[in-house]
Amino acid sequence: MKDIRKEIQPKNIFKAVINNPLSNQEQEVLTFLYQPIVGANAFSLYLTLLSEIDASGMSDSLFHADLITMLDLSIQQLEKARLKLEGIGLLETFVKTDSELGNVYIYRLNHPESAEHFFKDEVLTLTLLNIIGQRKLDKLFNRFKPKFVNLSGYENISVGFKDVYLFKEEQIISHSEMLNNIENSFHDSRPATKITAVSETFDWDYFISGIERLGIKLPANEEGFKEEIYIFHNLFGINELDMIDFASKSFDYYTNQIVVKDFERSIYLAKDPDKKQTNATPIRNEKVNLSEQDQQTYRHNSLKLEGFSEQDIQMIMDSENNFPLNYLEALKAGRGGYITPQERSLVKYLVSKSGLPNSVINILINYVYNIQKQPTLKADYVNRIANEWAQSKIFSPEKAISHVRDLAKQGKEKKQNRSKYNNGKPIRQEVLPDWVNNPVAEEKLSIEEQEKLDKEMEKFLKRRGDN
Repeated sequence: MKDIRKEIQPKNIFKAVINNPLSNQEQEVLTFLYQPIVGANAFSLYLTLLSEIDASGMSDSLFHADLITMLDLSIQQLEKARLKLEGIGLLETFVKTDSELGNVYIYRLNHPESAEHFFKDEVLTLTLLNIIGQRKLDKLFNRFKPKFVNLSGYENISVGFKDVYLFKEEQIISHSEMLNNIENSFHDSRPATKITAVSETFDWDYFISGIERLGIKLPANEEGFKEEIYIFHNLFGINELDMIDFASKSFDYYTNQIVVKDFERSIYLAKDPDKKQTNATPIRNEKVNLSEQDQQTYRHNSLKLEGFSEQDIQMIMDSENNFPLNYLEALKAGRGGYITPQERSLVKYLVSKSGLPNSVINILINYVYNIQKQPTLKADYVNRIANEWAQSKIFSPEKAISHVRDLAKQGKEKKQNRSKYNNGKPIRQEVLPDWVNNPVAEEKLSIEEQEKLDKEMEKFLKRRGDN
Protein backbone atom coordinates (compact mmCIF):
# COMPACT_ATOMS: atom_id res chain seq x y z
CA MET A 1 0.00 0.00 0.00
CA LYS A 2 2.86 2.39 0.76
CA ASP A 3 4.25 1.85 -2.76
CA ILE A 4 0.83 2.57 -4.25
CA ARG A 5 0.61 5.78 -2.19
CA LYS A 6 3.80 7.05 -3.80
CA GLU A 7 2.28 6.57 -7.24
CA ILE A 8 -0.63 8.96 -6.67
CA GLN A 9 -0.64 11.51 -9.44
CA PRO A 10 -2.85 14.55 -10.20
CA LYS A 11 -4.35 12.57 -13.09
CA ASN A 12 -5.54 9.71 -10.81
CA ILE A 13 -9.32 9.46 -10.40
CA PHE A 14 -11.12 9.17 -7.06
CA LYS A 15 -14.59 9.18 -5.54
CA ALA A 16 -15.57 10.25 -2.02
CA VAL A 17 -18.26 8.36 -0.09
CA ILE A 18 -19.96 8.52 3.32
CA ASN A 19 -22.65 6.29 4.81
CA ASN A 20 -24.90 9.14 6.01
CA PRO A 21 -24.68 12.90 6.60
CA LEU A 22 -22.99 14.38 9.65
CA SER A 23 -25.26 15.59 12.43
CA ASN A 24 -24.91 19.08 13.88
CA GLN A 25 -23.29 17.61 17.01
CA GLU A 26 -20.77 15.68 14.89
CA GLN A 27 -19.88 18.84 12.97
CA GLU A 28 -19.16 20.60 16.28
CA VAL A 29 -16.99 17.72 17.48
CA LEU A 30 -15.13 17.72 14.17
CA THR A 31 -14.51 21.48 14.37
CA PHE A 32 -13.62 21.89 18.03
CA LEU A 33 -11.99 18.56 18.94
CA TYR A 34 -10.54 17.06 15.75
CA GLN A 35 -9.49 20.18 13.86
CA PRO A 36 -6.76 21.22 16.36
CA ILE A 37 -5.26 17.72 16.10
CA VAL A 38 -5.29 17.17 12.33
CA GLY A 39 -4.54 20.77 11.35
CA ALA A 40 -6.00 23.18 8.82
CA ASN A 41 -5.05 21.30 5.63
CA ALA A 42 -6.47 17.96 6.76
CA PHE A 43 -9.60 19.64 8.12
CA SER A 44 -10.13 21.44 4.79
CA LEU A 45 -9.58 18.18 2.88
CA TYR A 46 -12.26 16.41 4.93
CA LEU A 47 -14.78 19.23 4.42
CA THR A 48 -13.98 19.49 0.70
CA LEU A 49 -14.49 15.76 0.14
CA LEU A 50 -17.70 15.96 2.17
CA SER A 51 -18.99 18.86 0.07
CA GLU A 52 -18.57 16.83 -3.14
CA ILE A 53 -20.81 14.00 -1.90
CA ASP A 54 -24.43 14.23 -3.04
CA ALA A 55 -27.63 12.70 -1.65
CA SER A 56 -26.64 9.26 -2.95
CA GLY A 57 -23.74 9.17 -0.48
CA MET A 58 -21.12 9.33 -3.25
CA SER A 59 -19.37 12.04 -5.25
CA ASP A 60 -18.80 12.17 -9.00
CA SER A 61 -15.50 10.89 -10.33
CA LEU A 62 -12.85 13.56 -9.78
CA PHE A 63 -9.17 13.97 -10.53
CA HIS A 64 -6.69 14.60 -7.75
CA ALA A 65 -5.80 17.69 -9.76
CA ASP A 66 -9.26 19.00 -8.82
CA LEU A 67 -8.41 18.64 -5.13
CA ILE A 68 -5.06 20.34 -5.60
CA THR A 69 -6.78 23.30 -7.25
CA MET A 70 -9.63 23.58 -4.74
CA LEU A 71 -7.36 23.34 -1.69
CA ASP A 72 -4.37 25.18 -3.16
CA LEU A 73 -2.06 22.40 -1.95
CA SER A 74 0.82 20.54 -3.52
CA ILE A 75 0.48 16.78 -4.06
CA GLN A 76 2.86 16.27 -1.10
CA GLN A 77 0.75 18.50 1.17
CA LEU A 78 -2.38 16.69 0.02
CA GLU A 79 -0.81 13.34 0.84
CA LYS A 80 0.24 14.55 4.31
CA ALA A 81 -3.26 15.85 5.01
CA ARG A 82 -4.78 12.54 3.93
CA LEU A 83 -2.46 10.58 6.20
CA LYS A 84 -3.51 12.72 9.18
CA LEU A 85 -7.17 11.96 8.51
CA GLU A 86 -6.45 8.25 8.13
CA GLY A 87 -4.35 8.11 11.28
CA ILE A 88 -7.13 9.52 13.44
CA GLY A 89 -9.86 7.38 11.84
CA LEU A 90 -11.73 10.05 9.87
CA LEU A 91 -10.82 8.64 6.46
CA GLU A 92 -10.15 5.26 4.85
CA THR A 93 -8.50 4.92 1.46
CA PHE A 94 -9.20 2.11 -1.02
CA VAL A 95 -7.50 1.57 -4.38
CA LYS A 96 -7.87 -0.70 -7.40
CA THR A 97 -5.93 -0.85 -10.65
CA ASP A 98 -7.82 -0.28 -13.89
CA SER A 99 -6.20 -1.31 -17.19
CA GLU A 100 -7.13 2.02 -18.80
CA LEU A 101 -7.39 4.48 -15.93
CA GLY A 102 -4.53 3.24 -13.79
CA ASN A 103 -5.04 3.44 -10.01
CA VAL A 104 -8.56 4.47 -9.02
CA TYR A 105 -9.25 5.53 -5.43
CA ILE A 106 -12.23 5.64 -3.12
CA TYR A 107 -12.03 7.88 -0.05
CA ARG A 108 -14.52 6.76 2.57
CA LEU A 109 -15.23 9.47 5.14
CA ASN A 110 -15.92 8.24 8.63
CA HIS A 111 -17.98 10.03 11.25
CA PRO A 112 -16.07 11.54 14.18
CA GLU A 113 -16.46 9.98 17.59
CA SER A 114 -19.17 11.38 19.83
CA ALA A 115 -17.95 13.92 22.39
CA GLU A 116 -18.45 11.33 25.14
CA HIS A 117 -16.36 8.67 23.37
CA PHE A 118 -13.71 11.24 22.44
CA PHE A 119 -13.11 12.32 26.05
CA LYS A 120 -13.26 8.71 27.27
CA ASP A 121 -10.46 7.82 24.84
CA GLU A 122 -7.17 8.49 26.65
CA VAL A 123 -5.12 8.66 23.44
CA LEU A 124 -7.40 11.23 21.77
CA THR A 125 -7.73 13.35 24.92
CA LEU A 126 -4.00 13.42 25.64
CA THR A 127 -3.20 14.17 21.99
CA LEU A 128 -5.57 17.14 22.12
CA LEU A 129 -4.11 18.25 25.47
CA ASN A 130 -0.57 18.24 24.09
CA ILE A 131 -1.65 20.51 21.24
CA ILE A 132 -3.99 23.04 22.87
CA GLY A 133 -2.95 22.98 26.54
CA GLN A 134 -4.86 22.43 29.77
CA ARG A 135 -6.81 25.72 29.83
CA LYS A 136 -8.32 25.23 26.38
CA LEU A 137 -8.99 21.54 27.04
CA ASP A 138 -10.93 22.42 30.20
CA LYS A 139 -12.97 24.92 28.22
CA LEU A 140 -13.82 22.37 25.51
CA PHE A 141 -14.64 19.73 28.11
CA ASN A 142 -17.10 22.10 29.79
CA ARG A 143 -18.64 22.84 26.40
CA PHE A 144 -19.34 19.20 25.55
CA LYS A 145 -19.92 17.55 28.91
CA PRO A 146 -23.57 16.54 29.52
CA LYS A 147 -25.75 18.93 31.48
CA PHE A 148 -27.86 17.00 33.97
CA VAL A 149 -30.78 18.62 35.74
CA ASN A 150 -31.23 17.75 39.41
CA LEU A 151 -34.63 16.02 39.60
CA SER A 152 -34.45 15.05 43.26
CA GLY A 153 -37.82 15.69 44.89
CA TYR A 154 -39.66 15.30 41.59
CA GLU A 155 -41.78 12.30 40.62
CA ASN A 156 -41.75 10.89 37.08
CA ILE A 157 -45.40 10.81 35.95
CA SER A 158 -44.73 10.17 32.23
CA VAL A 159 -46.87 7.56 30.46
CA GLY A 160 -45.51 4.56 28.56
CA PHE A 161 -45.59 3.82 24.81
CA LYS A 162 -48.55 1.41 25.01
CA ASP A 163 -50.53 3.91 27.06
CA VAL A 164 -50.73 6.18 24.02
CA TYR A 165 -50.01 4.15 20.86
CA LEU A 166 -51.74 1.09 19.43
CA PHE A 167 -49.28 -1.73 18.86
CA LYS A 168 -49.86 -5.37 17.91
CA GLU A 169 -47.05 -7.74 18.94
CA GLU A 170 -48.06 -10.34 16.37
CA GLN A 171 -47.02 -7.94 13.59
CA ILE A 172 -43.36 -8.49 14.53
CA ILE A 173 -43.63 -12.10 13.35
CA SER A 174 -45.66 -11.42 10.20
CA HIS A 175 -43.32 -8.59 9.09
CA SER A 176 -40.05 -10.11 10.35
CA GLU A 177 -38.39 -10.29 6.90
CA MET A 178 -39.09 -6.64 6.12
CA LEU A 179 -37.92 -5.54 9.58
CA ASN A 180 -34.69 -7.54 9.23
CA ASN A 181 -33.98 -5.97 5.84
CA ILE A 182 -34.48 -2.49 7.29
CA GLU A 183 -32.27 -3.28 10.29
CA ASN A 184 -29.49 -4.70 8.09
CA SER A 185 -29.57 -1.60 5.90
CA PHE A 186 -28.32 0.44 8.89
CA HIS A 187 -25.64 -2.07 9.81
CA ASP A 188 -22.11 -0.77 9.28
CA SER A 189 -19.94 -3.54 7.90
CA ARG A 190 -16.75 -1.70 8.81
CA PRO A 191 -14.77 -3.21 11.68
CA ALA A 192 -14.80 -1.05 14.79
CA THR A 193 -11.57 0.93 15.04
CA LYS A 194 -9.97 2.59 18.02
CA ILE A 195 -7.13 5.07 18.08
CA THR A 196 -4.24 3.16 19.56
CA ALA A 197 -0.61 3.57 20.51
CA VAL A 198 0.21 0.04 19.31
CA SER A 199 3.80 -0.39 18.22
CA GLU A 200 4.86 -3.05 15.75
CA THR A 201 8.20 -3.31 17.58
CA PHE A 202 6.62 -4.89 20.68
CA ASP A 203 5.72 -8.61 20.60
CA TRP A 204 2.51 -8.83 22.63
CA ASP A 205 2.18 -12.62 22.19
CA TYR A 206 5.68 -13.15 23.57
CA PHE A 207 4.84 -10.99 26.58
CA ILE A 208 1.66 -13.02 27.21
CA SER A 209 3.50 -16.36 27.00
CA GLY A 210 6.13 -15.01 29.39
CA ILE A 211 3.71 -14.01 32.15
CA GLU A 212 1.69 -17.22 31.67
CA ARG A 213 4.82 -19.28 32.35
CA LEU A 214 5.04 -17.42 35.66
CA GLY A 215 1.38 -18.10 36.43
CA ILE A 216 0.49 -14.39 36.19
CA LYS A 217 -2.83 -13.23 34.74
CA LEU A 218 -3.76 -10.04 32.90
CA PRO A 219 -5.96 -7.43 34.64
CA ALA A 220 -9.72 -7.52 34.03
CA ASN A 221 -9.45 -4.64 31.54
CA GLU A 222 -7.13 -6.47 29.16
CA GLU A 223 -7.44 -4.01 26.26
CA GLY A 224 -6.79 -1.00 28.48
CA PHE A 225 -3.72 -2.70 29.98
CA LYS A 226 -2.45 -3.64 26.53
CA GLU A 227 -2.63 0.02 25.57
CA GLU A 228 -0.64 0.89 28.73
CA ILE A 229 2.04 -1.63 27.76
CA TYR A 230 2.45 -0.09 24.31
CA ILE A 231 2.56 3.44 25.74
CA PHE A 232 5.32 2.50 28.20
CA HIS A 233 7.17 0.70 25.40
CA ASN A 234 7.00 3.85 23.29
CA LEU A 235 7.92 6.13 26.20
CA PHE A 236 10.89 4.24 27.61
CA GLY A 237 11.77 1.61 25.00
CA ILE A 238 11.05 -1.23 27.46
CA ASN A 239 11.38 -4.62 25.76
CA GLU A 240 9.27 -7.74 26.29
CA LEU A 241 11.59 -9.37 28.84
CA ASP A 242 11.80 -6.27 31.02
CA MET A 243 8.04 -5.81 30.80
CA ILE A 244 7.58 -9.40 32.02
CA ASP A 245 9.94 -8.63 34.90
CA PHE A 246 7.86 -5.58 35.89
CA ALA A 247 4.71 -7.73 35.78
CA SER A 248 6.34 -10.35 38.05
CA LYS A 249 6.76 -7.66 40.72
CA SER A 250 3.26 -6.19 40.41
CA PHE A 251 0.64 -8.90 40.80
CA ASP A 252 -1.88 -9.80 43.48
CA TYR A 253 -0.83 -12.98 45.31
CA TYR A 254 -4.45 -14.06 45.82
CA THR A 255 -5.80 -13.60 42.30
CA ASN A 256 -2.46 -13.72 40.39
CA GLN A 257 -3.70 -10.73 38.37
CA ILE A 258 -1.41 -7.81 37.55
CA VAL A 259 -2.20 -4.73 39.67
CA VAL A 260 -2.05 -1.89 37.15
CA LYS A 261 -1.17 0.87 39.63
CA ASP A 262 1.69 -1.17 41.09
CA PHE A 263 2.87 -2.00 37.58
CA GLU A 264 2.91 1.70 36.58
CA ARG A 265 4.64 2.72 39.80
CA SER A 266 7.41 0.14 39.39
CA ILE A 267 8.14 1.34 35.84
CA TYR A 268 8.23 5.02 36.81
CA LEU A 269 10.57 4.35 39.72
CA ALA A 270 12.88 2.16 37.62
CA LYS A 271 12.99 4.43 34.58
CA ASP A 272 13.15 7.73 36.45
CA PRO A 273 15.15 6.95 39.61
CA ASP A 274 15.98 10.58 40.29
CA LYS A 275 12.28 11.29 40.72
CA LYS A 276 11.62 8.85 43.53
CA GLN A 277 9.42 10.60 45.99
CA THR A 278 11.48 12.25 48.71
CA ASN A 279 10.10 11.87 52.19
CA ALA A 280 9.59 15.02 54.18
CA THR A 281 11.23 14.92 57.59
CA PRO A 282 9.28 17.16 59.96
CA ILE A 283 11.09 18.00 63.18
CA ARG A 284 10.32 15.41 65.87
CA ASN A 285 11.78 14.88 69.30
CA GLU A 286 13.00 11.29 69.23
CA LYS A 287 15.00 11.57 72.44
CA VAL A 288 11.95 11.02 74.63
CA ASN A 289 8.94 8.80 74.12
CA LEU A 290 6.22 11.33 73.24
CA SER A 291 2.67 10.60 72.16
CA GLU A 292 1.61 11.65 68.68
CA GLN A 293 -0.26 14.63 70.13
CA ASP A 294 2.84 15.72 72.06
CA GLN A 295 4.93 15.33 68.90
CA GLN A 296 2.50 17.64 67.13
CA THR A 297 2.90 20.15 69.98
CA TYR A 298 6.68 19.88 69.69
CA ARG A 299 6.45 20.40 65.93
CA HIS A 300 4.24 23.46 66.46
CA ASN A 301 6.63 25.01 68.95
CA SER A 302 9.69 24.29 66.76
CA LEU A 303 8.11 26.09 63.82
CA LYS A 304 7.17 29.00 66.07
CA LEU A 305 10.79 29.34 67.21
CA GLU A 306 11.81 29.49 63.54
CA GLY A 307 9.64 32.59 63.14
CA PHE A 308 6.60 31.14 61.39
CA SER A 309 3.21 32.69 62.18
CA GLU A 310 0.27 30.72 63.55
CA GLN A 311 -1.32 30.75 60.08
CA ASP A 312 1.88 29.35 58.54
CA ILE A 313 2.15 26.68 61.22
CA GLN A 314 -1.44 25.58 60.70
CA MET A 315 -0.87 25.38 56.95
CA ILE A 316 2.36 23.38 57.39
CA MET A 317 0.80 20.89 59.80
CA ASP A 318 -2.29 20.48 57.59
CA SER A 319 0.01 19.80 54.65
CA GLU A 320 1.81 17.06 56.59
CA ASN A 321 -1.34 15.33 57.80
CA ASN A 322 -3.24 14.99 54.51
CA PHE A 323 -2.82 13.31 51.15
CA PRO A 324 -2.79 15.78 48.23
CA LEU A 325 -6.13 14.77 46.72
CA ASN A 326 -7.83 15.01 50.12
CA TYR A 327 -6.11 18.34 50.72
CA LEU A 328 -7.28 19.78 47.40
CA GLU A 329 -10.77 18.37 47.93
CA ALA A 330 -10.95 20.09 51.32
CA LEU A 331 -9.81 23.43 49.87
CA LYS A 332 -12.37 23.26 47.09
CA ALA A 333 -15.19 22.07 49.31
CA GLY A 334 -14.58 25.05 51.56
CA ARG A 335 -15.58 27.28 48.64
CA GLY A 336 -18.30 25.07 47.22
CA GLY A 337 -16.12 23.78 44.37
CA TYR A 338 -15.10 20.33 43.20
CA ILE A 339 -12.05 18.56 41.76
CA THR A 340 -12.09 18.21 37.97
CA PRO A 341 -10.91 14.96 36.31
CA GLN A 342 -7.94 16.88 34.88
CA GLU A 343 -6.91 18.11 38.34
CA ARG A 344 -7.19 14.60 39.76
CA SER A 345 -4.88 13.27 37.04
CA LEU A 346 -2.45 16.16 37.55
CA VAL A 347 -2.17 15.59 41.31
CA LYS A 348 -1.61 11.85 40.79
CA TYR A 349 1.10 12.69 38.26
CA LEU A 350 2.81 15.05 40.71
CA VAL A 351 2.81 12.41 43.44
CA SER A 352 4.28 9.75 41.17
CA LYS A 353 6.69 11.84 39.10
CA SER A 354 7.66 15.15 40.71
CA GLY A 355 9.85 13.72 43.46
CA LEU A 356 8.24 16.14 45.92
CA PRO A 357 6.81 14.86 49.23
CA ASN A 358 3.06 15.10 49.75
CA SER A 359 3.40 17.99 52.19
CA VAL A 360 5.26 20.12 49.62
CA ILE A 361 2.74 19.24 46.91
CA ASN A 362 0.02 20.42 49.31
CA ILE A 363 1.81 23.76 49.82
CA LEU A 364 2.09 24.10 46.04
CA ILE A 365 -1.65 23.46 45.71
CA ASN A 366 -2.38 26.01 48.44
CA TYR A 367 -0.15 28.58 46.73
CA VAL A 368 -1.86 28.21 43.34
CA TYR A 369 -5.40 27.94 44.67
CA ASN A 370 -5.41 30.39 47.58
CA ILE A 371 -2.60 32.87 46.88
CA GLN A 372 -2.72 33.03 43.09
CA LYS A 373 -6.53 32.72 43.21
CA GLN A 374 -6.66 30.16 40.39
CA PRO A 375 -10.07 28.38 40.35
CA THR A 376 -8.47 25.21 38.97
CA LEU A 377 -4.98 23.76 38.79
CA LYS A 378 -3.46 24.19 35.32
CA ALA A 379 -0.99 21.50 34.28
CA ASP A 380 1.54 23.75 32.54
CA TYR A 381 1.72 26.26 35.40
CA VAL A 382 1.78 23.68 38.21
CA ASN A 383 4.44 21.57 36.50
CA ARG A 384 6.69 24.62 36.07
CA ILE A 385 6.54 25.28 39.82
CA ALA A 386 7.03 21.59 40.72
CA ASN A 387 10.06 21.33 38.43
CA GLU A 388 11.68 24.42 39.94
CA TRP A 389 11.04 23.22 43.50
CA ALA A 390 12.39 19.73 42.80
CA GLN A 391 15.57 21.18 41.24
CA SER A 392 15.93 23.55 44.21
CA LYS A 393 15.60 20.62 46.67
CA ILE A 394 12.44 22.00 48.29
CA PHE A 395 11.55 18.94 50.33
CA SER A 396 9.79 20.40 53.37
CA PRO A 397 6.65 22.55 53.60
CA GLU A 398 8.36 25.27 55.64
CA LYS A 399 11.13 25.52 53.04
CA ALA A 400 8.47 25.80 50.31
CA ILE A 401 6.79 28.70 52.11
CA SER A 402 10.11 30.47 52.70
CA HIS A 403 11.14 29.91 49.08
CA VAL A 404 7.95 31.47 47.72
CA ARG A 405 8.37 34.50 49.98
CA ASP A 406 12.04 34.93 49.05
CA LEU A 407 11.19 34.87 45.35
CA ALA A 408 8.34 37.32 45.84
CA LYS A 409 10.72 39.63 47.73
CA GLN A 410 13.33 39.36 44.97
CA GLY A 411 10.66 40.19 42.41
CA LYS A 412 9.69 43.38 44.25
CA GLU A 413 13.31 44.43 44.68
CA LYS A 414 13.97 43.81 41.01
CA LYS A 415 11.10 46.11 40.06
CA GLN A 416 12.28 48.80 42.47
CA ASN A 417 15.86 48.61 41.18
CA ARG A 418 14.69 48.74 37.59
CA SER A 419 12.72 51.88 38.36
CA LYS A 420 15.54 53.48 40.37
CA TYR A 421 18.31 52.85 37.84
CA ASN A 422 16.23 53.13 34.71
CA ASN A 423 18.64 55.63 33.13
CA GLY A 424 21.83 54.21 34.59
CA LYS A 425 23.93 51.15 33.87
CA PRO A 426 22.16 47.80 33.92
CA ILE A 427 22.44 45.91 37.18
CA ARG A 428 22.92 42.17 37.30
CA GLN A 429 19.81 40.53 38.70
CA GLU A 430 19.05 36.95 39.66
CA VAL A 431 16.79 35.31 37.10
CA LEU A 432 13.49 34.39 38.74
CA PRO A 433 11.49 31.31 37.73
CA ASP A 434 8.87 32.17 35.11
CA TRP A 435 6.00 31.10 37.35
CA VAL A 436 6.82 33.91 39.79
CA ASN A 437 5.75 36.46 37.20
CA ASN A 438 2.45 34.72 36.53
CA PRO A 439 -0.17 37.20 35.27
CA VAL A 440 -2.36 36.47 38.27
CA ALA A 441 -1.31 38.90 40.98
CA GLU A 442 -0.17 37.39 44.26
CA GLU A 443 -2.74 38.08 46.94
CA LYS A 444 -2.43 37.08 50.57
CA LEU A 445 -5.52 36.06 52.49
CA SER A 446 -6.59 38.25 55.38
CA ILE A 447 -6.44 36.82 58.88
CA GLU A 448 -10.22 36.45 58.94
CA GLU A 449 -10.28 34.69 55.54
CA GLN A 450 -7.46 32.32 56.52
CA GLU A 451 -9.07 31.47 59.86
CA LYS A 452 -12.39 30.83 58.12
CA LEU A 453 -10.69 28.59 55.55
CA ASP A 454 -8.80 26.68 58.26
CA LYS A 455 -12.03 26.05 60.15
CA GLU A 456 -13.81 24.86 56.99
CA MET A 457 -10.93 22.52 56.18
CA GLU A 458 -10.89 21.18 59.74
CA LYS A 459 -14.64 20.50 59.61
CA PHE A 460 -14.39 18.84 56.21
CA LEU A 461 -11.47 16.59 57.21
CA LYS A 462 -13.25 15.69 60.47
CA ARG A 463 -16.34 14.60 58.48
CA ARG A 464 -14.14 12.41 56.26
CA GLY A 465 -12.53 10.89 59.33
CA ASP A 466 -15.93 10.10 60.85
CA ASN A 467 -16.96 8.33 57.64
